[in-house]
Formats: sequence, structure tokens, C-alpha cells
Amino acid sequence: MSLYQKCIPDFYYQSIFEIPYQTLKEQGISTLFFDLDNTIIGYDEEILSKEQIDLINELLKSFKVVILSNSGKKRVSKALSNTDFDYVYHAVKPFKFGFKKALKISQSKIDEVMVIGDQMMTDIFGAHRTKIKASLIRSVKRKSDRKITQFNRKIEKFILKRIQKKYPKLYQSRLEQYVSDH
Repeated sequence: MSLYQKCIPDFYYQSIFEIPYQTLKEQGISTLFFDLDNTIIGYDEEILSKEQIDLINELLKSFKVVILSNSGKKRVSKALSNTDFDYVYHAVKPFKFGFKKALKISQSKIDEVMVIGDQMMTDIFGAHRTKIKASLIRSVKRKSDRKITQFNRKIEKFILKRIQKKYPKLYQSRLEQYVSDH
């Protein structure tokens, strides 16, 4: 699988609230790894809302859930302070380290996991490098991106153009809406 193919998500959704979780369950997915920043909350938000906590608590009835974040311990533990969710901080995505740690925490097999995140360069590429399925979602609040994320988004634009040229059908079915949403 080429670099570009590893950046193509398996699915694209508008938000974590729009994902057809029952369909994922029917497809054999039993574990969800959620990115935190701009997937669940914006970078400028400190803690999860009641709605976000309620969603994840509801998902915990059917799935194992791990929050997998590149942010530091202070940021992640504060964001999740009103919960008892499992998490991995400083995951160094797209490297495999954080994904492997989350697999160990959840005691899941690779083919049972879906990564859900807002960045192609960290969440999708990292998941696919680890041979895990990945869903891309629309960023909660792009304007709140940190500098490193802004840099990744510039690389992402270049890669999106390459994918559109090399894999037009995949681009159209999995990335065109993502591009138009941003």
C-alpha cells in the first residue's frame, strides 16, 4: 500500500454523532479509538460536554473505547476529568506506539478496531500503518488548530491533490465531501 493509499480513510462522516455505530458493530468492529482534539472537542475547549460524555458512555455499552491523543497528559486528563474513559496521551501519531498501547489497553485485535479522527496525517495514516481501519471526520473547529496541526494540514492539501489525481474514484467517494466541508 502506497503512502497516498494509507492516507485514504475507509469512511468519512460529518461528526462523531453521525457515525452509524450499529453498522460498524455488524461489520465486526468491537473497539473504537477516538482522537480527542478537533474530533471530540476543539483545541480551545478544556473538557468534554455532557453530550459528548453521554455519547461515549452509550458506546461503552456495545464497544470498548480508548481516547488516543497526541496531546500531553495534562490536556487529556483535564478533558476527561469528569469521566473514567481509558486513554493514551502523547500517542505520537502517526507512529505505531500509541496505537499499540491502545490495543494493549483494550485487549483488542487489529481487525476489531476502528480509529476515528479528524486528521489524515496523524489519525488515518497512523491507523493504516498499524493495519487498523480508520474513519475521517470533519474537524470540530479548524480555527482552533495548533501550529503543528496547521503544518500537517498544509501537507494534507498536497497529498489530497495527489490522491485526487492517482485515485479519483476513492477521492470522490471518501474525500471529496471532507474537502468541501473545510
